[in-house]
Amino acid sequence: MNLSLNHLTHHLRQPGVLLPLAISASLLVGIGVGRQSSRPVSAPSVAAMDRADANGSVALSEDQLRRLGLTTVRPELSSGTERPITGFVEAATSSRSSVGMPVAGRVLRLMVSPGTRVRAGEPIAEVQSADAAAVRADADAAQATAHSLAYLYRLAEPMARHGALSTQELESRRIASVTAATTARAAAAKASALGKPDDSGRLLIRSPIAGQVTAVSTSPGAVLSVGEDVAQISDVTGGELRFLVSPGLATNIRTGQLLRVRAGAQTLQARVIAVAPDAQTAGRVMLLRAQPIDAQLPPIGTAITAFVQIPSSEQRFIVPQDSIALINGSPVVFRYQRGAVEQVAVVVAQQTAGQAEILQGVRQGDVLLRGNTQMLRNALDASKDSSQN
Repeated sequence: MNLSLNHLTHHLRQPGVLLPLAISASLLVGIGVGRQSSRPVSAPSVAAMDRADANGSVALSEDQLRRLGLTTVRPELSSGTERPITGFVEAATSSRSSVGMPVAGRVLRLMVSPGTRVRAGEPIAEVQSADAAAVRADADAAQATAHSLAYLYRLAEPMARHGALSTQELESRRIASVTAATTARAAAAKASALGKPDDSGRLLIRSPIAGQVTAVSTSPGAVLSVGEDVAQISDVTGGELRFLVSPGLATNIRTGQLLRVRAGAQTLQARVIAVAPDAQTAGRVMLLRAQPIDAQLPPIGTAITAFVQIPSSEQRFIVPQDSIALINGSPVVFRYQRGAVEQVAVVVAQQTAGQAEILQGVRQGDVLLRGNTQMLRNALDASKDSSQN
């Protein structure tokens, strides 16, 4: 047995055998280490967290926070408090048109109905007017007179050069020609403003803007006076946000101020473009107009709520809602400092649209945790129990 063992040992010590065995052993060790390092690292359990029993805090590294699904956030100091105001999405002033009769007359036919989309310059009604026929006749007569006097002036020029006509007479004819041309242009412009009526006074009323017909105020056969409404047209893409606010609140709102607006499930940011007395209420309330910033405007008629920042004597901090937890019905936050997490009771003023205002409990520069805070609650409860025992 000893001879066999000595012979085997002597054989293994040979260079041709020892080197392959060493390489094989290195490969096996490398594979084992690779498998061990490729195993996923599980998130730290509550039992694995270091506990400090002095102040009920839990020690956690930043790497452990990430594995627990927690992120840090700093409270933002609020310069004021938010006041909700309600309003509606309405067509902008430049996107609404009330199309009226340019001249007294009778409606022959309507070419649109409520809901019809029209282009700028598209006919919406045909009317007939005796006044329009008179305007067309005046324009034609003025044009004929201008042509006649211009022709007479051209005939007089060679006569004046040969001495058959005085210079004064030539100048009088030139002035008459210029005056007639000016009168003809004015008459043509008047006819064009009415819609270019034909000889019988028929003319087309056209839409001044592109949009949608929201109302039709007349019917075929109706006789309308000058200025009476024919149709209402709104550009559905040119809307704005409108709110009615009290004069006291309006003193805290300035042009260019940003608003946080909620329209159903949609939240957007808007900028105030005007604050002025509302004419329909004789100035008893103020009209606030705003335009959205880099967001699609909700449909016209949508009810909206905006939150206006007004000055406040109290110091408030804005934090995300998911950084606040309720423990036994009381709001708390989790402060993270010097590698430890502690639970802090807070006083919440209001919570709106994913944000909350905190009146007491946090300081400027604090770092709070947000996200899945359930494990933090369990760890802090265990820490308290340990310190009590």
